[in-house]
Amino acid sequence: MSLTNIDTTNPATPPTDSNATTTNLTLPTDDLTSPPTIPYTPPTIYTRPLAILGAGNLGRRIACIFSAAGHTVHLHDPNQGALQSAQHYITSNLAHYTTFPLISRPVGQIHPFSSADITPAVRDAWLVIECVPEHLPLKIDIMGELDAKTPRDCILVSNSAAFRTSFMVEKVCWERRRLMCNMCFGASPWIRAVELGVNEGVTEGEVVRVLTWVLDDCGMMPVRTSRVGGGGGGGGSGGREGEGGLVRSQCLNTVN
Repeated sequence: MSLTNIDTTNPATPPTDSNATTTNLTLPTDDLTSPPTIPYTPPTIYTRPLAILGAGNLGRRIACIFSAAGHTVHLHDPNQGALQSAQHYITSNLAHYTTFPLISRPVGQIHPFSSADITPAVRDAWLVIECVPEHLPLKIDIMGELDAKTPRDCILVSNSAAFRTSFMVEKVCWERRRLMCNMCFGASPWIRAVELGVNEGVTEGEVVRVLTWVLDDCGMMPVRTSRVGGGGGGGGSGGREGEGGLVRSQCLNTVN
C-alpha cells in the first residue's frame, strides 16, 4: 500500500492511501429509523492551529510536543497564573522537545489565551485537546461548548485517563461524535507512548489515521485501544491506574 501527498518539509495534509475510497460511517441513531451516512474529509493541518484547553503540567507539555513539530498552538487557560507558569516551562524546556520530531522544522508559535470565552482560541482549530480537571460534568460542558464553537471538521480530543469521550457526548451532536476520541499522554515528557482511545463503532477511522500520522510525525508512539481508563471515579490518578493505562503502566517507550 503506497502513501501519497506527503510534503516532508511542511505537509499541509496527512498522507493518503492512493487506493482508498471515501469512508462512510453509519452513526448511532437512538430513535431514528434512517441513520445518516456522512463522508468524512480530514481537516487541513499546519495551515490551521490546534488548541489545548488547560495549561497545567500536561497541557504545557503537549503544547511543546506539537510546537516542536512545527504546529501553531493556541494554549488556553482562564487562570493567568497557570499560563505564566506554562510560559516559563515552555521557554526553559522547548529545546528538549525539538529532538523528538522525525523531520526537523522551525518550531511553531505557542499563543496564550486567558479569556473566559474559549472562542478566540478554538474558532479556526483543526484539533482541540481538552486537559481540564478530571470532573465529568465539566468535561461534558466543555465538549458541548467546543461542538458549538469549532469548525465542523475539527477533531475533539480528551486527554482524560479517567473518562472515555463516550461519557462526554451528552451535549454534542451526532455528527461530531465520530470526530471524538481520547488521546492520553504520559505524565513524563520522556515517555513517548500516547494512548489513542477510540469509541468503537462511532469514532471515524480516518480520524484515528490522521492523529496516528501526526503523533508519529511529532516523534510520539501512538497506541490504539478501545479501553481508556477505568471509567470509574473522577480522580485522574485513579483513571491512570485503570484497565487501559498503557501509557503509565507499561511505559512502552521511555527515552533517557
